[in-house]
Amino acid sequence: MKLLLILFTLLSFVSFAQGRKMPPFSFQEHSFQFADANRSYSQDGGFTQADTLSDEIILASLAKILELNPALQIELVGHTALNEKPELGLERATYVKTKLAEKGIDQLRISTVNEEHNIPLLADHVIMSLPSKIEKDAANERNRRVEVRVVGAKKE
Repeated sequence: MKLLLILFTLLSFVSFAQGRKMPPFSFQEHSFQFADANRSYSQDGGFTQADTLSDEIILASLAKILELNPALQIELVGHTALNEKPELGLERATYVKTKLAEKGIDQLRISTVNEEHNIPLLADHVIMSLPSKIEKDAANERNRRVEVRVVGAKKE
């Protein structure tokens, strides 16, 4: 509970400092937490102009949480959309891990997992039932993500 209070306080401060409202998220079990920057990670191995500042804020917030709580160990879980190469999930998770390392977080505290398209937020039959290609693409975009799971706390 103390961790959640620290998390909430930190995110409120970061949100206020940036002059923007942070998207709501928590580290509660069974919650879906991810940065939408992953939606625009292309199969060419780059990012598109759809990347948003809020994604950088979320990444900075996560780095700050890890910095303030050096015992936390996390798992980054990469996911892909219906029409993507399966290995993109791992590439997304690895990208986030690299960015956290650039912010001074020890990579030994971070593991990466590739779930590919095994656990979509929106089921394929729901996406395929949408009437237009634009709606299908927008819905499919939600499945491109990296989830952050707190998997342990090492003893200090």
